[in-house]
Amino acid sequence: MKKRIATVAFILASSASFVVYADDNTYDPRALAMGGTGVTTSNTRNAAFQNPSMLASTPRDSFAWEIPIITARLQDQNNLHSDINQLKTDGNNLSTALQAFNATPNAANATAAANALKNFNNSLTPVSNKSLMADLFLGTMLAIPGKTFAFSLYVDARAEVGAMFNYATADQTTINTLATNLTNCAAGNAASCTAAQTANTNGQINNLQSQLLVRGVTIKELGITAAHHFEGLGGMDFGITPKMMQLATYDYALLAQQTNTITLNQGKQSYSAFNMDVGGTKSFKTNGGNEIKTGMVVKNMLSRSFTTVLGNSIDIKPQATVGASYLTKLTTTGIDLDVISNKPIINGFSKESQYLRLGAEFDAWRWAQLRIGYRHDLKGNYPNLPSVGLGLSPFGIHIDISAAYAGNKEAAVSLQTGFNF
Repeated sequence: MKKRIATVAFILASSASFVVYADDNTYDPRALAMGGTGVTTSNTRNAAFQNPSMLASTPRDSFAWEIPIITARLQDQNNLHSDINQLKTDGNNLSTALQAFNATPNAANATAAANALKNFNNSLTPVSNKSLMADLFLGTMLAIPGKTFAFSLYVDARAEVGAMFNYATADQTTINTLATNLTNCAAGNAASCTAAQTANTNGQINNLQSQLLVRGVTIKELGITAAHHFEGLGGMDFGITPKMMQLATYDYALLAQQTNTITLNQGKQSYSAFNMDVGGTKSFKTNGGNEIKTGMVVKNMLSRSFTTVLGNSIDIKPQATVGASYLTKLTTTGIDLDVISNKPIINGFSKESQYLRLGAEFDAWRWAQLRIGYRHDLKGNYPNLPSVGLGLSPFGIHIDISAAYAGNKEAAVSLQTGFNF
């Protein structure tokens, strides 16, 4: 296969293809469709992921077995994908021009190569230090609700990955020198022609130092949720989810012109850890027979930090969220607010967030559910994200699908099927 100066662009584009969500904890389609709310709007089918106390707050729910739960999200906050496409085009053009110049180093080919090099250099800067972030979640869960005691067992796996191109300062000098030699060659300087030919091989600039940085983590969890209704504490519901976590961190840097294939085991480091989620909920009846719920959940109470093979950190920090909801026989509306900033798992690739979430569900007699939601980042680092979802629950079988979309900056989809018995 012919080598090309656009190798770096090809690697970046390939990364985008396997990148298929970031630090939002919207693992299930019901929460995703309702803007990420779940502190007081979750039910048996997603309480273990949103607020463990809600298992005891939804006693009318049936036993539930959820298999599978799938959620995927892609974030491109800086329009990197579009910049990569331009970089590929300009890189391919440069490769062709340099090969033609090396074969016949005349003034016309030198000028064409100089122009192609200028375009390629102009397309390198926009991609530097921009990242693509993505998350894929797979899970299954068995839940046993109850007003006094409730339990849930879940197993899930999550993969989060980020890719970023780092344009080395030294490469700017290398490219400028080549551009000067090509220009002088076009003007008739034979020594510059020779220097320009020496500076590239098979259409590929020699000795580039720019790198593609790829960093990620996979997290496998086994969690057991227990919830209890405490009449003696004013009718409060409390829940806890202790969980065992197996993590694998991935961290590697590829030179721009490195052509070997990226493998999942490259730069891998494995860890095990224990953590827990804790939540509480309080319900109030209105004079009209409807219900108001308030609650709070703290996820990943134990702060954890893991070092990659390149010395970078993958961090799991506590996330605290409060919420309130209003429930009627046919509708649920809710609002959640992150009390503290959410720290990114992969440092250097994504930013902090603090979300305000709004969601609503219309439930047609437990047979069909229509959901809408909206998420706003108080930090201003992520776009406002509208969402929508549909649930069908005939004869103890249900399917939930959801989608969220914020232009080219963020998109998410989620699917969940299961049985109630």
